[in-house]
Amino acid sequence: MRILMVEDNTSVSEMMSMFFKKEGWEATYVTDGNDAVLTFNAAPQSWDLILLDLNLPGLDGVQVAMKIREVSKLVLIMMLTARDTESDQVLGLEMGADDYVTKPFSPITLIARMRAIYR
Repeated sequence: MRILMVEDNTSVSEMMSMFFKKEGWEATYVTDGNDAVLTFNAAPQSWDLILLDLNLPGLDGVQVAMKIREVSKLVLIMMLTARDTESDQVLGLEMGADDYVTKPFSPITLIARMRAIYR
């Protein structure tokens, strides 16, 4: 699986990189919403899943999801964020996310959810 992880907390990205490598997945990491859109748009067909934080510098995660959905309706988007209110979850899902995971999270459960939506 080819993953674009959009996360401004490098410790989260570094931790997840170990799990992705164990799965044999390839991941690219960006820390800013604007960079996420540019990276995605450079090769939209090459991504299987976008792992997207909501609280980002530049464009926020909702704006990123909307811009990605303008280009691709098929790429999977999973939001991974500390914003855990019901309204945030509903907004994220309605703006294009296929799944919504709140922080703190279990990396093992996150990997299982990623496998499930990729099926």
